[in-house]
This record gives sequence, C-alpha cells and structure tokens, in this order.
Amino acid sequence: MADLKELGKVIESDLLIVGGGFAGLVTSIRAAQENPDLDILIAERCYAGFAGQSSKAGNGIVCHLPDQDPVESTEWMVKNQTPYLNDQELLLDYLTTNTDSVEWLRSVGIQISENPDGSIKMWRHPESKLAGAGIELRGIERLRKKALELGVRIYNEANIFEFLTNNGTVCGAAGVDMRDGSYLIFHAKAVAVATHGAQFKKLGREFMGYGTGVGAAYRAGARIRNCEFSTQIEIVFKGTNVPVYGGYNLIFNQKGENISKIYAPNAPEISVPLLKGMVKEVEEGRGPLYVDLRVPDETLISIGWEGMDKGDGRLFPDKMEWEGFVESKAAKYTIEHSETPEITIDQRLQSEPLYADHNFKTNVEGLWAPGKISYQGSGYFGWHRGDGVGNAAQTGIRAGKNMAEYASTHDKLDLDPEQVAAYKEKIYAPLNRKEGHDPYEIFDRIERYGFGTHKLILKSEKDIHAVLDDVAEMKEIAKDLKAEDIHDLAKCHEAADTLLNLEMIFRAADMRKESRGVFYPHFRMDYPEQDDKNWLKWINIVQGEDGEMKLYTEDIPMWKYPVRPEGYEIPEGHVEEYYVDQK
Repeated sequence: MADLKELGKVIESDLLIVGGGFAGLVTSIRAAQENPDLDILIAERCYAGFAGQSSKAGNGIVCHLPDQDPVESTEWMVKNQTPYLNDQELLLDYLTTNTDSVEWLRSVGIQISENPDGSIKMWRHPESKLAGAGIELRGIERLRKKALELGVRIYNEANIFEFLTNNGTVCGAAGVDMRDGSYLIFHAKAVAVATHGAQFKKLGREFMGYGTGVGAAYRAGARIRNCEFSTQIEIVFKGTNVPVYGGYNLIFNQKGENISKIYAPNAPEISVPLLKGMVKEVEEGRGPLYVDLRVPDETLISIGWEGMDKGDGRLFPDKMEWEGFVESKAAKYTIEHSETPEITIDQRLQSEPLYADHNFKTNVEGLWAPGKISYQGSGYFGWHRGDGVGNAAQTGIRAGKNMAEYASTHDKLDLDPEQVAAYKEKIYAPLNRKEGHDPYEIFDRIERYGFGTHKLILKSEKDIHAVLDDVAEMKEIAKDLKAEDIHDLAKCHEAADTLLNLEMIFRAADMRKESRGVFYPHFRMDYPEQDDKNWLKWINIVQGEDGEMKLYTEDIPMWKYPVRPEGYEIPEGHVEEYYVDQK
C-alpha cells in the first residue's frame, strides 16, 4: 500500500472545521478560546469569511427581553412551528441562552443594536414569545479577522467529499484542491461539518447548499432525522422572487378580499391552508393575487423598516448600503415598485437533517454538526424566522467548546491508507470516464419539481412514489457521471449527493402518514390531519451495511417533556419522568 504522502497532500491539525461560513468561524473561535494551544484549521470550498448563507442575510438575530420567559417561548415554538417534534430539553436550553450567544458575538467584535446605556437593544416579535436585535451584515468578516487573530488557519478552495474514519471514529477528511486539482488528505483529532445542507440548485434560490456535507456525514455513519420536513413555502413578489416578509397576512384577490383572513386567520407563518387557498382562488378565476402594502400590519412593521431610524442601532450602515445597491439594480432590471404588487408561491426544497445532541455532536464519534446542516436534526427544529445567524452562533459556540474539550483528552487516530486510496479512486472517477452523463441531467430533472405543488407541498402516495421512481432512474445516471475538468468533477459529486438528499426526503415522507408543520410543512393529501396518537415519532435514516438506506422510527420521549398534545398518554414501557425530576 502506498504511503499517504504518495496519495496526496496530507494536512495535519488538531481540529478540522469543514466550512468557513458563520457557524464554522464561530466554532473555530470558541474552540481557540477554550484551548489556545490547539491547532485549528478551517477547510472552505470557497473563501472563509466571504461565503455561506449569512454572507447574504442578516440584520436580525433572535434573543429574549428580560421579561420574556424562555419556558413560554419553548411552549410557543413546540406548539406553533413543527408541533411536538422538538427535543424540548435542548430547545429550552437553547432559548434560555440565546441572549448569551448574542453577547458573545459582541465580545468578539460584531456590532449589535444598542441602547444608550450599552445594553442590547431588542424589540418584541409581535406573534411569538421571542425578541429580536439588530446585527451588522458584515459580521462574518469580523469573525474571520478574529479567527485569524487567534491563530486559526484557513485552507480556501478545499472541496471536501468524504470523511475518513478509524473504527467508526471520524479522524479526517478527503477532498480536492479546486485550484490545481490535487488530492487533499486532512488528518485531525476531531472534525466539524459546518457546510450548510442541500438546497437543490435553483430550488434553493439565493441560499445554496450542495448536499456534500450531508452525504459525507451519512456515509461516515451519521444519523439523519426529520428530513421529511424539507419543503419551505414562501410568498414572493412575482417579478423578482424576493420574499414579502410579513406579507402572508395581507394577501388579496381581485375582488379585494383578504384571503389570508379567510383561509388562515390565526397562522403564525405562511401555512399549507393558505397555500391551498391561494391555489383555489387562482383556479376559480379570482387571481392574480397581490399583497396590499398599504394596510397597516404589526408583523410587516416589525420585520420591515417602517418606524425605524437608521440611527437607532437597528439598521447599520452596511445594511443601508446593501439595500441601496439592490434598489438601484431593481429599478434598472426589474418591474417598478408598487404598493399592491402581484405575488405568487415560492417552493424551496432543502435538507438540513443531521442529528445533533446538546453540544451539536452527531452520533458518530469525532464528528460535530454546527450550523444550518443540523436545523432539522436538533432541538431548534422548525426554527423561528430571522434566527439563522443566531442558530449559527449558538451551535458553533457549543460545538467549539465541546470539540476543544474532546481534543484535549483524545489522541489523534491513524488514517487508513486503504480507505484514503479508495476514496481517491472514487472522487476522481468521473474525470477518468471516456463516456458518461452530464451532472446537469440530474439537476435539471430535480428543478422541475419546483413548478408543481403536488410534488413538494400537497403530496399524496402517488406523487411520492412518482418522485421515488424518478430517483431510481437518476441513480442509474449518477453511476456514470462524467467530468471534463475539476469544476465538472465537483458538480458530479454535488449532483450525486443532491440526489441522495432527495431520496432521503421522499422516503421519509412516504413513511410519515400524517400532516404536520408550518414553516417547513410535511403535508399528505391522503393523510391531511396531524396524528398525535400514532406519529409522535422521529423518523431516522442511517446507511445500512449493504449501503442502502435504513429507516426506523423513534418515539419522541414526551414522558420527559412538559409540553404535550391534548390527550397524550404515556406509552407502555415508560413512566412519567419530567414532573418526577422536578420534585
């Protein structure tokens, strides 16, 4: 067997953080604070500090006002986001400490909205038990600077496709240097995958994830959870596809009727009943639909700029500059502004399903999953709109501290040369094929799902099985993907792992025979009701020994949790634990 150095470039570190977005940078900084002697390396497929979702979003972060009780917030989220599927213990812990996470961001140099006395300036979310604060858009650049100050190393343009293991423990990663095509072999005591999830190319729109982090973790043994809740629905301006934040309360038909009040009068977010109502209104000739921005609305005021002063600490100069740039482009290239713009339904398919414990460690020894990649698999499942940055911060803080503690007490395990060589052959296989398929054959087929609500939202068994039949055909194509150059090579692996994520979503959707959820809904036309009697369960997916997906259910331990659906009965084999523990 060849020496590792003969197979590729070997890069050593104590901690390896795969992904240099907001969560990856926070993880590296917190680990360095915990143990300054650690050698910490970020491997980023683009440029750390200038990539990731939070480089395109922001201006808001969720926290708690002093008079807001996290227990009430937990109950509100459990009941209103994706009912009763949260890990309530983790969710309560998360909400109890989310303001601490915001303070931590301030401590590393990120600007947060302030009161005259220097405390965090917050405002209440009108329809929840949470609060929000302002945060500068360029916070991620400040994180990059802080990480470098603490000695964190960065390897840019490193595209990771597999995790390396020793007897089931992750101890490195394998990938490609996108500059020269060389094989990269990373070796570490502990690894974090902070790579976003999968957002299915054009169905993901502005926030892109290619599924390679999920795929690599899954093949290393990581558990997948809740991935049937992978479709996000949004109300968007018809001309620009930009979300109408808060506009789900203000949708009107051509008769001047507010259909939001007709179909979903009490919904905390855009919901399936409203979606069905919108489809019905258009089918019956009362379209096109529009949002009436002239109507005073508490939610729209809270989310938008009305009543704000750019000097009050909630709007930072970088946000104003960015919005001005966008406005100028919109005026030049898109439709004119209107107070009653036409709107439509935007369906986004995304998967962020890695199971994570309270420290955002996966079930695989040596592997953590901070950030968006574990939204569905953690206690904050069904996350509150506007807290992407907050989630990245808190998960990174927890993961970084825990990884540093782990690295301080564990030795670096040896890499397996045979595994490293096998992954090299697999990764470069598309470049060595003389004939084969273009990866866009897969991307283009998946893209078609975005134009039919019955594939993504209003599903039935027939629709689900049609997608799975399509998946089976695409899996045959994926076996023979061909690359002309190193960038094609990346697309081949992205297409294969996007397809893997798609299969996970629809296999889990097929298994869950009920409807549940709001912002990330799982809706079955053939099982339209929420079934708490039979489906207070998590669906988990792991890779079986034969390489195929293995799905199994896990009872949600409601006997440990305080927030329970009406009529809940403790199943046989379990006893009351929550209230006993409180005595």
